[in-house]
Amino acid sequence: MATLPPSVYRYILNHTKRRQVVVIVLTLALLPLAPIPLEIQRRILDEAIAQKDADLLVLLAAFYLGALILAAGLKFLMKLQREYIAAGLVHSLRRSLYHCLYTTTSPSASTKNGEEIDEGAVVAMLTSEAQKLGGFAGSAFSGPLLQIGTLVFVLGYMFWVEPVVASIALALYSPQFLIVPLAQMRMNMLTKDVALRVRELGGFIVDNAEHALVGKEATEEYIGLTDRILGLRKRFALTKNAMKSINNFLIALGPFGVTVYGGYLVIQGETEIGVILAFVSGLERLAGPIRELTNLYREVAFARIRYGMLRDATKDGPFPDVA
Repeated sequence: MATLPPSVYRYILNHTKRRQVVVIVLTLALLPLAPIPLEIQRRILDEAIAQKDADLLVLLAAFYLGALILAAGLKFLMKLQREYIAAGLVHSLRRSLYHCLYTTTSPSASTKNGEEIDEGAVVAMLTSEAQKLGGFAGSAFSGPLLQIGTLVFVLGYMFWVEPVVASIALALYSPQFLIVPLAQMRMNMLTKDVALRVRELGGFIVDNAEHALVGKEATEEYIGLTDRILGLRKRFALTKNAMKSINNFLIALGPFGVTVYGGYLVIQGETEIGVILAFVSGLERLAGPIRELTNLYREVAFARIRYGMLRDATKDGPFPDVA
């Protein structure tokens, strides 16, 4: 019988290889479209409008609309495939978990290798934990590819048009790549602790018979667990929102720096207004991928934690692939 592979990415790839290839191909087709609207905007301002060329304006507008429609279609197909991957993996994971925790367990006793099965942990694994792990699988490979690829293509376009202004924008965004990993390390520890405490809470409810709880005050064990979970969630919220606030401030600095320095270059006659407007639009396109990469970094860390907990819970038994 097979066991869970050591890496969450290996497990996802084993079950969704073909669909992941489709999603990656759609993502690669989408990436070159990212800078096209920026270049068309620049040409509309600096060529069509500046030269009062109505025919060129109509032609550029048609190209712009075509690029938007093509990008929307590719995004729709990509997101649909991601949802199919997530739903299929959740389905498979729940069946495999059930088989590992119950089917291969001796019916003569509710034990597994001499230890009682923690029903609260089982409920958590089969419901929320499997759902969250499966949801991550849809974007496990294409998510980072899409966001990093968008950054590369848009930044590459900006450096091609105006390297100095692009360098200023990149410098203003760079601190995020240090802040996010440091904050995430803290959030990882808190996430694992919360998941373990929630399992304990589920186990407490399952292990205590109804007649032992109804009509009585909450026990010290229950109160202690809920207080511990509350404290952990408050610390998690503080860390997460502090990181987001700093990131949002740095993202807002990008357009400010480009507008001020770019405006100076326009006044000096060293660049055109269309370049600066295209750069401001480009920074807006960079803000989305940066935020998405931050979220993806957090999701990867959480997925590894959840997957590690699943491996620990099923390490003593076979984990077959049940469709």
